[in-house]
Amino acid sequence: MPDLWFMPTQLHFQTIHVRGKTDWVSFELADSDGTFGAGEITSTQLDRNVAPVVARLANKLRGEQLSSDEDVLRFNRLSPADLEANVLLATAVSGLRCAVADALARRSNLPLHAYIRQQHGHEGDAASTVHLYANINRSMLENDRGPVDRSPDSFTEMADRAMNDGFTTAKCAPFDECNAPHEQSGLPFCAEAGLERVRAAKDAVGPERTLYVDCHSRFDLNSAFAIGDELNSADVGWYEEPVDPIENTSAMRRIHESSPLPNAGAEKGYGVALFKRLIDEDVLDIVMPDVKFCGGPVEAYRTGMELEPDRPGSVSMHCPSGPLSLLASAHATVAFENVLPLEHAVYEVDWRNEVMEPFEKIENGEFHIPDGPGLGGRVDPVMVEMKGRRWEE
Repeated sequence: MPDLWFMPTQLHFQTIHVRGKTDWVSFELADSDGTFGAGEITSTQLDRNVAPVVARLANKLRGEQLSSDEDVLRFNRLSPADLEANVLLATAVSGLRCAVADALARRSNLPLHAYIRQQHGHEGDAASTVHLYANINRSMLENDRGPVDRSPDSFTEMADRAMNDGFTTAKCAPFDECNAPHEQSGLPFCAEAGLERVRAAKDAVGPERTLYVDCHSRFDLNSAFAIGDELNSADVGWYEEPVDPIENTSAMRRIHESSPLPNAGAEKGYGVALFKRLIDEDVLDIVMPDVKFCGGPVEAYRTGMELEPDRPGSVSMHCPSGPLSLLASAHATVAFENVLPLEHAVYEVDWRNEVMEPFEKIENGEFHIPDGPGLGGRVDPVMVEMKGRRWEE
């Protein structure tokens, strides 16, 4: 499609309050004909507002003919190395790349996954459903009334609920009390409560189904060895980020060398080159590109196509965010025909499925991609009016 292009002229942001400190933030980039593309920039994992950075970068795109999502980098004179080193900037670029890819797919009258495959000469049709795993952690974070119960019984309840809803894999992040560095050697005392939560969740999940454990980089090299042994004894499916694999690559490599479990991580990484390095240099078994940080759905697809053919099961997309991110992630996941399930943050609010039009459809742990060009859906303006706000930078 050599003549396909999109010329953005308008930008607006929208936010929907979810619970506690969580707001789902997204934006739409539109042209004068009404064609638009959307991206999510929810910043619960960042300390700063991303919207002003998006607005600054989008100004360089106004009135330009964009024929690829990578034009976001070209017109802003950015390199992948710039974005590897700056998560805030990478988040803004990833959102814009998602929006441009969405708009171009709408222009081509193709679903986003079909557009991506066509652009890369990938023959055949993609699946229309995606297998999910249930991240139960966000449903147990602070809500608008304050802290919530994070006892082992609560972990049991949430894991059991996910299994009853048809999920075959769940994930928890149990080590609330721990923060590296740890003074004592071996297993830190602070980890005991977290291990009780793990055992409770695994009992609910059962021996035939899988529990992943995310450590949120709360350990150091010494304690990570001990935690890995404990998690292996608890029969968990993977050991995610005992340390940050991007900032502490050498430590993560040593943990990986001795780990009895598959190691996963790098959720804030940008670009296929970074993820390939982490796999090729034996830092991780599984990389976790997130469309909000990694460069958007096209870069996630490129990562999958680079790694999965030779190393099936080496890519699992990270997505603890809102419905727009899950939709974009689902398109990327089916485009590169992923083996591992896609993350889904379950039970944060009971009206989540109503945020998108058409409604988000998840049945028995399977996400159904809606029909239609581009993402096939958008954030419902009525829900924004009811539960959030809309603004321009």
